[in-house]
Amino acid sequence: MERVRRYAILVCLLLAGHLAIAYGAESVESPAVFSHGDIHIAASRVIERLMVAGADATVRGTVKESIVIIDGNLHLAPTARIRESVIVLGGHVEREVGSEVEGYLIAVPPQGFPMLKLLTVLLFLLAILSLIALPLLAWLIFHMGQRFPAYRVARDWLLNIQRRWPLLYIVLTLGFSCSMLVLFMELAWKTIFRHAMGVFDSSIIWLVRYFATPALDRVMVSISDLGFGFSYAAIVVTVFAALAVYRRWLEVEGLTLSFAGGAVLNYVLKNLFERARPDAFHLVAAAGYSFPSGHAMVSLCFYGMLAFLLARTVSSWRWRYFLVIVTVLLVIAIGISRIYLGVHYPSDVVAGYTGGTMWLMFCISLLMLGERKRRKVKI
Repeated sequence: MERVRRYAILVCLLLAGHLAIAYGAESVESPAVFSHGDIHIAASRVIERLMVAGADATVRGTVKESIVIIDGNLHLAPTARIRESVIVLGGHVEREVGSEVEGYLIAVPPQGFPMLKLLTVLLFLLAILSLIALPLLAWLIFHMGQRFPAYRVARDWLLNIQRRWPLLYIVLTLGFSCSMLVLFMELAWKTIFRHAMGVFDSSIIWLVRYFATPALDRVMVSISDLGFGFSYAAIVVTVFAALAVYRRWLEVEGLTLSFAGGAVLNYVLKNLFERARPDAFHLVAAAGYSFPSGHAMVSLCFYGMLAFLLARTVSSWRWRYFLVIVTVLLVIAIGISRIYLGVHYPSDVVAGYTGGTMWLMFCISLLMLGERKRRKVKI
């Protein structure tokens, strides 16, 4: 009877998690403007941010955050009010007396080649380096390190610590969770209260949308469904069914607490910060507030815990590393898809990752603690 009651609570938590992702309050915020043609912001108009590529912009109204112009010129009329910074790459700034720019103003004149293509190539190479080259380098270091005696000494030392002080791993996991909590709070402070992420958000949104095509739209919708949709639901049901067949009830509890509890936590955070979603474009419908991203946070909690459970069943460190890399790339792809589809700012996704990592590490530490108590009871 006690077990039935426990799993009834878990099912309720599971349903609450899905409802938390699906619903939420909404708010209205000034629109962000992205343009590939000449644009004029009237004196009576108030917008969130402005980003223009390959064209000129004239601003007479108010921009609440930043302006980014690439391969174009900017004209600031006397009535222009810019609350944050202005960046012009490959163009000139004409600023009339009376215009206000509260942040910094950076202008790089034309260089004889399109800055747009240069930035695209550089950012694309940086993304490739981050997603492929760095994990590959880490794998090579790990693979080559196995040939040296120091690797075996370090491995035996760590295994000895694990046997003698098993609680140390739990404490370290909790410590990492706390560090992610601090990072999330810092990001929330800069994003919600100081509004210091405008340039970062605008630049990443522009980069992601630069490659937009109808075919890529469909791909991104499919990837987004892996974070919350039919595909995601099918994976969740399959995983829980497999765990139930093998009677891995402690893993069921840990996985449920991780992703359903993460969804509830995400709902609470969304309604705490009340950040409106971007309204420049939407390729899919989305309800509720924007910060932090529910898809990024909950997918990291679910797939991260699933990877942790699977990795412990694999004896080869090479395959464990491969499993972790695949999981990381999947979660990153889900976050990018939410930016591409226009329903989240990049800072929402980053906050979802930090909050999700914090909750995931906390749940892993609870799972390891529960396993340790179970082993003591059997002894």
